[in-house]
Amino acid sequence: MNKTQIARKVSRALINTVETSQVPAVIEELKSFSKLIEADRKIRLFFISQIFSEDEKKRSLEEILTYMKASGDTKKFLKLIISQGYLAGLKDTIKSLIILYEEKARKITAEVTAPVALEEKYISRLKAALTSLTDREVQIESRLDPSLIGGFIVKVGSTVYDSSLKGQLQLLRAELTRQ
Repeated sequence: MNKTQIARKVSRALINTVETSQVPAVIEELKSFSKLIEADRKIRLFFISQIFSEDEKKRSLEEILTYMKASGDTKKFLKLIISQGYLAGLKDTIKSLIILYEEKARKITAEVTAPVALEEKYISRLKAALTSLTDREVQIESRLDPSLIGGFIVKVGSTVYDSSLKGQLQLLRAELTRQ
């Protein structure tokens, strides 16, 4: 099994055992733990290494998570991941967990890329349009890309809506070089 398959499997296990309302808090705690092990090479190597016993890893993990004030669900989940040797795929697991949670809660995240920060009234209109289009609660994630010149790009799941000037010019160029 590759990392992506393992991430989906482990994420599904968490989604099925944790109350839906608790999942966002668990995701945030997992992100915090992930940042911690990314920032400190020694901690990461400690949990990945075969040199230390499972008991030593569990005690250390318990100390770290108690300091972080992590929930019992997060503690159980991280113990499982570490004991199974899946810690290297934690980022993939978090991504998979977010996708599964959004599906279960009928939510979706739209990535909006624009050359300038969009005003709140435009974000609300865009959110309303995407909500009616997808029949899900939409969360907007904004990104800036000055190279777009004008317009914006919206990515919802695997669908991309490109109304940027840059995108239109690329389409025009492709059309002209094809003829």
